[in-house]
Amino acid sequence: MQHKSKGGNLCAFSISLSILSLFSIINGVNPPTVSTTHGKVRGQMRQGVYGDIYYSFDGIPYARPPLGDLRFKSPQPAEPWLGVRDCTKCPPKCMQCNRYTGVAEGSEDCLYLNVYAKRLHSDRPLPVIVYLIGGRFTTGHASRTAWGPDYIMMKDVLLITIGFRLGALGFLSFPEPELQVPGNAGLKDIFLALQWIKQNCNNFNGDPNNITLFGHSSGSAAAHLLMHLPQCENLFHKVILMSGTQMYIRKVPHLEYRFAKHLGYNGPDDNHKILAYLNSLAPERLCDLEIWTAEEMEQGHFFVFSLTIESEHTPDAIITKDPLDMYAVDKEAWFNGLPLVLGSNSFESLMHYKYFTKQPKLYETLKVHPEYLVSHEVRAKCELSAQQQLARKLIRLHLAEKELNIEQVFDVMRLSSYDFIYHPVHRFLQTRLAQANAPTYFYRFDYDSPDFNLYRIRHCGREVRGVSHVDELSYIFFIPDSFKLKRESKEFQMIECMVDWITSFAVNSNPNGVKIKPLVWEPLATEGARYCLNISDELSFIEWPEAVTCAIWDKYYKEAGIRLF
Repeated sequence: MQHKSKGGNLCAFSISLSILSLFSIINGVNPPTVSTTHGKVRGQMRQGVYGDIYYSFDGIPYARPPLGDLRFKSPQPAEPWLGVRDCTKCPPKCMQCNRYTGVAEGSEDCLYLNVYAKRLHSDRPLPVIVYLIGGRFTTGHASRTAWGPDYIMMKDVLLITIGFRLGALGFLSFPEPELQVPGNAGLKDIFLALQWIKQNCNNFNGDPNNITLFGHSSGSAAAHLLMHLPQCENLFHKVILMSGTQMYIRKVPHLEYRFAKHLGYNGPDDNHKILAYLNSLAPERLCDLEIWTAEEMEQGHFFVFSLTIESEHTPDAIITKDPLDMYAVDKEAWFNGLPLVLGSNSFESLMHYKYFTKQPKLYETLKVHPEYLVSHEVRAKCELSAQQQLARKLIRLHLAEKELNIEQVFDVMRLSSYDFIYHPVHRFLQTRLAQANAPTYFYRFDYDSPDFNLYRIRHCGREVRGVSHVDELSYIFFIPDSFKLKRESKEFQMIECMVDWITSFAVNSNPNGVKIKPLVWEPLATEGARYCLNISDELSFIEWPEAVTCAIWDKYYKEAGIRLF
């Protein structure tokens, strides 16, 4: 691997300017201007880290700014503008608290999307990939400063990323219809953006009849729900779910009241007064989501505001049923015809390394309350004794005869990986394969680079190894910790592999690109063993290693009386 020197960067920058200037003259599009349904936008040509030229349109509004009376409410379509709107600068991130510094940053005015096109003119329109960011519906930034399109722009595709409201601004909810804050505003932002993309992607040389919805983590959970909504039919045509499904929607009792009190509210538990108080606060105040006590943190409370089930009488309701009821419907439902790729990483909960190693009292607490190791779904659906019985079975399964303490932290994190990702994915596959008439491709990311699994390195340190949640994104996007690799490095070859199968799937609904050959990535069969593409130092097509343990989890869930799917 290599870093460019400062002198090399200056020289490369000068060469890049010359290439861009020549490219502009040849194509006669400097600066590139595109018409949309709301007005014209001016973008720019950019050069990726490996020299690939692409067109960038940053900060295109798809909705009215959700300010003033629109705070917390469903998004409204953007208003048309006159002239040409400058879209050469990244829009602000949606208002949030920086997870590293604790400082509020961003803006309430954040309903913008970003378009990156390899070409604005070609014989055939380009396949469209729409990416939804992760971040627990609380943090994240959709711009190229966070998720650089450099690698994907090696291919002839159109990539679009969407900014949507997060935290309380995106997911506060009240049941009273007169308050007009039923919840899921952030998810409705995405839905409105998808409508805009369907209407406008052809203006950027995208194919409105070949749109791939692609999400990671909570963005994948959002995509998972959206692909089952009747309102989304024809807005996209295939889906990639990376390390995220939504099998249960949790409701925290009196959350809005508790949140308001945390921010200084002294009134009664009256939603009208609570909303009035929250509306009176500066947006920066609303980013303070530190409502959990130390005891609750030990109980595994991570999310604060998230998705909610709305009343079916809400005019623009988007989720009105339990997810399990959404997924188990008629085989003729439109989403059963959507080709799908889904998968996860080989050690997902390694992302929680600090949580499981930096709390001295955690393991003593878990010995008394083993139920804190299982999901909130289990805790909501079982009596305490059943929760604890199930948790003890799972601890015995993953730790055998070893004592539950910090010495077994990696076994505990593997248990958590099943609770967090593997078992929900397994459950979803059972309902999906019983109904779908389109292919389902399954992968497992297991590439453990000592230098380029950038999320693990940042959050666990270099001495810890394993493939954590988020690690695969180092090989799909140019992120803030990324650096230029030698083309002959294994890490660069992994970038080529990941981008190749993603874009191959976007092109023709089949991920078998040239970088997978001579292997053939087969879709899952309706019954029998679950085979996956194992993406490691070597590619292999294997039985999913987590399947056996997931089947035991199924047994324990059934014994606890929990519906699997």
